[in-house]
Amino acid sequence: MKIDKVVELIESIAPTDHYLDIDNSGIQIQCGKKEIKKVLVCLEINDDIISEAKKKKADMIITHHPLLFYPIKQVTPDTPVGRYVIELIKSGITVCSSHLPFDAADGGNNMYMAGLLGLEDVALPDKDRIGTYGYLKKPMDFKQFKAHVEKSLDLPKNYVRCVDGGCEKISKVAFCTGAGGDSINDAVEWGCDAYITGDLKLHEAQYAKAMGLTVIDAGHYGTEKIFTENMAAQLRDAVAGGGYKLDVIEAASNTNPYIL
Repeated sequence: MKIDKVVELIESIAPTDHYLDIDNSGIQIQCGKKEIKKVLVCLEINDDIISEAKKKKADMIITHHPLLFYPIKQVTPDTPVGRYVIELIKSGITVCSSHLPFDAADGGNNMYMAGLLGLEDVALPDKDRIGTYGYLKKPMDFKQFKAHVEKSLDLPKNYVRCVDGGCEKISKVAFCTGAGGDSINDAVEWGCDAYITGDLKLHEAQYAKAMGLTVIDAGHYGTEKIFTENMAAQLRDAVAGGGYKLDVIEAASNTNPYIL
């Protein structure tokens, strides 16, 4: 399958136009291969992912988190990004990322997480806001809600960090995968009882508690590891629908840097 067609299918799943000025989605490394036979889908790149891609003979890695998010002045083996870039080019592996566009896409991270949580009447994503909200099928107390999030997102017990906003019954829930601490005001503005996100800072947690908003910080990895299965499934459907040939595999390597 032509590399341009692979990128076209990815961007049909998560259009990039709205985020061109603030995000670095798209091709990160182009190794010159015109034909792509196998792609490996993962949350982000590390040494284990590169080794897996080489072992499984992948021509391209598709990530959520861009390998090249910030401008770099040098490519040397002394930095992780430099080491990755050198090894990927030596191995002839192209890299393409779908970041903010996939977060906000109709079938992207946020809407996929809403489905896992069983939320109903989910608001359509606002392209100027990554997060949104929906309603639990049945109101829950704090302890039930925490357990529900852990089970729905397939997280270990007590993996999440919590802020108890004091709401007796939680029904309306805002959510934003990844680092969404700066969207707490949106959750308050929408009149939500609770908010699910990752990477919450201390002062953000203090503010949420003061505003009476329950928060589940399920971690950046915990809320976005779903990218792999979601993107892989959608890409397989797009490939089959177009009558193309492309082997789409999900990475088995764990990219969570935290020890559980």
